Amino acid sequence: MKRLLLSLAILACISFTASINAQEGRRGGKRGFTLPQELNLTADQQQKVESVNTDFKAKMTELRSKSDLSREDRRSKMKELRKEHRDAINNILTPEQQTKLKELQSQREKEMSMRNKKHGKQMNKQGNSMKDLNLTDKQKQEIKTINEDYRAKTKELAQKHRETLNSIYTPEQQAKLKDMRKDNTNRRFANNERRIKLDDASAAKLKSLKENYDKEKKAIELSRIAPDAQKQKLSDLRENFRKEKHQIMNEARKTNKTKENKPA
Repeated sequence: MKRLLLSLAILACISFTASINAQEGRRGGKRGFTLPQELNLTADQQQKVESVNTDFKAKMTELRSKSDLSREDRRSKMKELRKEHRDAINNILTPEQQTKLKELQSQREKEMSMRNKKHGKQMNKQGNSMKDLNLTDKQKQEIKTINEDYRAKTKELAQKHRETLNSIYTPEQQAKLKDMRKDNTNRRFANNERRIKLDDASAAKLKSLKENYDKEKKAIELSRIAPDAQKQKLSDLRENFRKEKHQIMNEARKTNKTKENKPA
């Protein structure tokens, strides 16, 4: 139940995020950058902004493809590129438009802050309401069983959904989609490491865990076993990987808290 409430809180807090000089959005399903309509850009300005955005995205794509850079160097260069992009956008805008953009940014940040506070109060209220129900141990167990059954059915439906989509895709499209999912998984994995500030030992454990997972996954995929058995093995492997990863991350969090609380 706590996990469900936490998930709802996270979903409720998701909102649009704006940068100082440009807002990131989606146009026709493609990632891009747009400026508020309130700026009333001229046709010439719009063309220049589009050119600057195209150049920025090309440089970012090139930078991400460089595997010889360390994480710190890549982050530093991305920061430089973003600054260049902001400066280039500012050079296109008039002083009045720059002032207007800052006002809009400030206004939207306040709206977002108020919205997050409102959702936080609502979630706290919901949590207190659950406590006020004074559920018995039997009721808690029944709710837990229902939630587990719901998750299992949801997982089964998701699997059927993927299988149905795969029957539509060509083999080449399936392979490309698989690579895309793998890239997304690796990106989330790296983001978790950055957020928690892993120590060297924890980082080494995670790296070893991921390498072993990839090897075992490939071995199962290449094995000549029944499709249903293969799916079950892959599912069990993913579940074990997540559990071990969470354990390592939790230990890293505890280590960080201990260091923070340790008197200087």
